[in-house]
Amino acid sequence: MLDWTALRDFLAVAEAGSLSAAAKHLRVSQPTVSRRIAALETGLDARLFNRTPRGLELTEAGEMILDHAKRMDQEAVAVERTASGTDSGLEGTVRLSATEGIGVEWLTGELAGFRDAYPGIRIELVIDNAAVNLLRREADIAVRLFRPQQSDLIARRVGTHAVRLFAATSYADRYGIPKRVEDLPKHYIVGFDEAFGHITQAKWLMRHVPAERMVFSSNSLLSQLAAVRAGLGVGSASALVGNRDPGLLPVLPHIDVANQEIWLVTHPDLKRSARIRAAFDYLADLIARNSEELAGGKVEALSSRGP
Repeated sequence: MLDWTALRDFLAVAEAGSLSAAAKHLRVSQPTVSRRIAALETGLDARLFNRTPRGLELTEAGEMILDHAKRMDQEAVAVERTASGTDSGLEGTVRLSATEGIGVEWLTGELAGFRDAYPGIRIELVIDNAAVNLLRREADIAVRLFRPQQSDLIARRVGTHAVRLFAATSYADRYGIPKRVEDLPKHYIVGFDEAFGHITQAKWLMRHVPAERMVFSSNSLLSQLAAVRAGLGVGSASALVGNRDPGLLPVLPHIDVANQEIWLVTHPDLKRSARIRAAFDYLADLIARNSEELAGGKVEALSSRGP
């Protein structure tokens, strides 16, 4: 019989368009994916992909089996969700997804309390600025900064998240800090590359700062934060992260360059799992307890910081 994992690999390559991207998604090496696809083609006695300058493209045979592979994938994931949803024990793994900014700089450090409360549950944190697919079990729970659109997911709005401007004390000592929005073009700015050009804080900066003042840009939010901490320029960061950092000063603290809703999202089947329900409830309580800081804190107190 045909091995389902072979069709899973085929589907990953078909959707990713390359062996390297599929390998990253499957968390295996590229040669492993290549070997599996070759074995599948041999077993089916059909070529499934053509190599082109644009990447891998499905052959006619590949197109014919693609829909079948998608349906099998959906059913396999449904089986996993159903099995996980009947788990009444507080043991096993919970796969959690969050963005770089709050996931690395804040959330990771807050998970020690969960470990103490539930020593049998292992947290696997997926850092991804794009929305993972919960329906395909890329994560069990997602912390999202936007309202989910899929009606077959359970979503709870648990707070708001402010993004503001900050500068390192070393930068302020050399150049001062802007007192008005109109002062920003006179300063060096840490900005976003094209990969982040669509997000609210990137658009805000582009509206108020000429491109030539962007002295550093990156496709990583953590890299941008590192640049701000190093004194390269004024840049944006999570208000909670920036306000807690003694090496950073708030810039124009009355202005949110982005104000995002925080949503906890999971699949209905998984809410019947005791370990996933425990993680979901812990995260909801954690965000509620830190709601004021996540929303930006008390601006009057922050305004007193600075040179």
